[in-house]
Amino acid sequence: MTAEKFTVYSFVGSQWAGVAHLALAQKGFSKDDYDIKEINLVSADNFDPEYLKINPNGTVPSLVSPSLQAPLTESTEILRYLDSLRQNGSLVPTDTETKRKAQAIMDLVHSAQVGTNLILFQARDNAEMEAKKASPWNEFLTNRQKRLEKEHAVDPAHPFYVPKAAENGAVHKLYDSDVGDEHKSFYALTDSMYRDFATGVNKLETLLELPYAASDHLTEADFHAIPWLAHAMWGAGTVPTDIQDFSVLEALVQKSVPEFKIGPRLRAWWSNVSETPAFKQVFAELH
Repeated sequence: MTAEKFTVYSFVGSQWAGVAHLALAQKGFSKDDYDIKEINLVSADNFDPEYLKINPNGTVPSLVSPSLQAPLTESTEILRYLDSLRQNGSLVPTDTETKRKAQAIMDLVHSAQVGTNLILFQARDNAEMEAKKASPWNEFLTNRQKRLEKEHAVDPAHPFYVPKAAENGAVHKLYDSDVGDEHKSFYALTDSMYRDFATGVNKLETLLELPYAASDHLTEADFHAIPWLAHAMWGAGTVPTDIQDFSVLEALVQKSVPEFKIGPRLRAWWSNVSETPAFKQVFAELH
């Protein structure tokens, strides 16, 4: 048992909240050790001014504890904090080489190069754009924009809302308008980003150690790479229970990079981690 109960702010569909949930499962925390507070990203509750006091980035996960001077707002620091509370096999490497390998993998899966928002929100042609407009992502982006504009009207001086509304609005307006020159530029950019995504996945193939990401045992690198790949597969349209089916993601990327394939090392790593108890607990279905 931990000395003090802590609170994790999460959302069931959040990619990076999966890092915290995997750590909770792996380290053996019970439901009595912590509270989960759901922050509904679909209704943009992460932009509520009260939540921004906890996490100024407006993201999940976050973690608060009586033993901490300030909330933890990054998945990396949250995993490391949870790891420090239980002395039952550290997820954080201590030797220099494993630490270097783990950090390289974590940096890659958190990079813009392999960001999964590409898969969720972007389009390469009119057909993809119309499909996105008809998808739940249209409502998601619309809800975000309305909430950002509402909160800005209430508190015009708040530094968060103007830049975030501009960022979200740049994509939202493409969902809310007829196809024009901006869409053509968007399509070209998206195609280029898919090529970069393929290059990033191929780089990950070269970084994996096996049987796990950075070592012969689970480390923090595994618990960052798992949510990234699960989210990419889910966002591409993989049936959530088809954990080992890479074909849908491959087909999506192949439209821009015809030769793209998930490599044998990535497949082997995924097969290995999907057999771990933490994976089965948190990712019984892709999300």
